[in-house]
Amino acid sequence: MNNKSDDQLLQIVWDYMSIETPLRPADAIVVGGCKNIQLAIYASELYQTGFAPLIVFSGHAQADMDITEADLLAQTARQSGVPDSAILREQHAKNTGENITLSAALLKERGVEPKSVILIHQPFMSRRFLATAQAQWPAPQPEFITRHETTSMVEYTIRHSRGETIRKTLGDFSRMEKYVKKGHQVHNDIPLEVKEAYRIMFERGHQIR
Repeated sequence: MNNKSDDQLLQIVWDYMSIETPLRPADAIVVGGCKNIQLAIYASELYQTGFAPLIVFSGHAQADMDITEADLLAQTARQSGVPDSAILREQHAKNTGENITLSAALLKERGVEPKSVILIHQPFMSRRFLATAQAQWPAPQPEFITRHETTSMVEYTIRHSRGETIRKTLGDFSRMEKYVKKGHQVHNDIPLEVKEAYRIMFERGHQIR
């Protein structure tokens, strides 16, 4: 394992974190907060092809933003052809847990009690987004369908920079066990190969976010 390059090690962690479950129609789509508009474009495609009648965009305004993440993603969805009537904006969530709990609360407030929900986040966030939903969405929980934008690690790195990709991927992986202990996520089995890839990259001095 030690003879692998950083990119090879990162790919191991990326592949573990970027899970998807089979796509099927659902009652709503919930998109986790971030500045990556590709998530809104993908959610819009799912709406337009009939996979869900409603999209919730969640996320507050980061320090370097003039608008909330929810507004940024919602604007992109509108530009992609999604009508306002199919968009809900949850603009207060400051972390992944609040993306889940506040989106669930907003749906309930609007009289929507979904039996199934499509969760959308960035590839390296998809496993943790699902684990968070399974731990924090109030009962009775819907069936969760996990999806992410269609991109490879190499393509993502080109768009967002290699350093950012490393920091975010390793950062999210570092929370997988820690957040279970805090009750924020359900447990996921982590293969030894993935743990070793993370350990080696961390020991090589890569920062996490």
